[in-house]
Amino acid sequence: MNKKTIITLAVLFALSTPSMAQKKKDDPKEKPDATQFNWEKSKLIPKLKKLAITELTVNYKLTTTARTVVQEKGSRQIAGARVTAYLETTDGDLTNDDFQGLTDHFYDYFQKKLKENGIDTVGWNQVTATEFYQKIGSDDEKSEDDSKKETGGNKWVASTAHKGKIVHSGMAGFAGGKGKRAQDFAKDLDCVAAAFKVNVDFADVVLNLDLKTTARKDLFDGWYYPATTTKKYTWAINPEFRVGDQDNKQWTYAWGSKGWPEYLYQWNDIPAPGAYAETMTEDPSKARSGLAKQFAFAKELTPVLIQTTRSKYKAAATHAIEKWVDAFVARAVQMRKG
Repeated sequence: MNKKTIITLAVLFALSTPSMAQKKKDDPKEKPDATQFNWEKSKLIPKLKKLAITELTVNYKLTTTARTVVQEKGSRQIAGARVTAYLETTDGDLTNDDFQGLTDHFYDYFQKKLKENGIDTVGWNQVTATEFYQKIGSDDEKSEDDSKKETGGNKWVASTAHKGKIVHSGMAGFAGGKGKRAQDFAKDLDCVAAAFKVNVDFADVVLNLDLKTTARKDLFDGWYYPATTTKKYTWAINPEFRVGDQDNKQWTYAWGSKGWPEYLYQWNDIPAPGAYAETMTEDPSKARSGLAKQFAFAKELTPVLIQTTRSKYKAAATHAIEKWVDAFVARAVQMRKG
């Protein structure tokens, strides 16, 4: 059984089973997927006794795309393909308040799980009262108009916990006075500080592309068959929530009172098994009025519409968020005890 068949069967199973997004009380406790955090060289996590979450920015994806570019070895021919999944809630659009509620729960659950596992935390009011936080200028902040993002054909909604500031962005560290204030912040509160950047995705998309070139074949009297190249691509989509690093080099950034700051990467997204989708279709006419035009179902890619309700989306997203936190805390505890 090949990979595509396995994934396709997983999709069919997910769509045919009752919703598991909301965990039942009698279900066995799921094991945190702690191995997905790429922290082997971290100097901060093994000594983590107290954590200050200075920023928690979550991107809730509304579309998710798989792309591939392949070059055939012999002919050097190049071809590409992409498949995009679109999310739609059938009982009205998800609101900024919906996303804000999810993000605030993310923060609260994170604080709770850290404390339950012996890692102290810094309260939000204490973070925002510091000179470091107060002096983060308007250039670093997000405005409400920036909550809905779009680039490269993908769309998402960005939300920060407690509508907080953007503390860190990009690949550069803190410079000048901000760098000194950041270190003082960690020293005064005797903690490791971090600005978290996380993606919440609603589906996993897999795409494979094969190229095969048949060489020119000479016949007789000048006749010949020309060289031909055929393309074959296969894809599969699993409507399963996943939580991982943000795109565009926006990664979780951590620092202490001394030493080098760190980016806390993941090897792979952490999946949150559980069926939430009500339907999946490649027919844009099944979308709510105006959605097909809004998403511009393009001819050059395979569009797949995943439909659900607002309540099912929020239940599945909550489950995914909590799974990510459980995994993060489990990995931090493992490294601290190691």
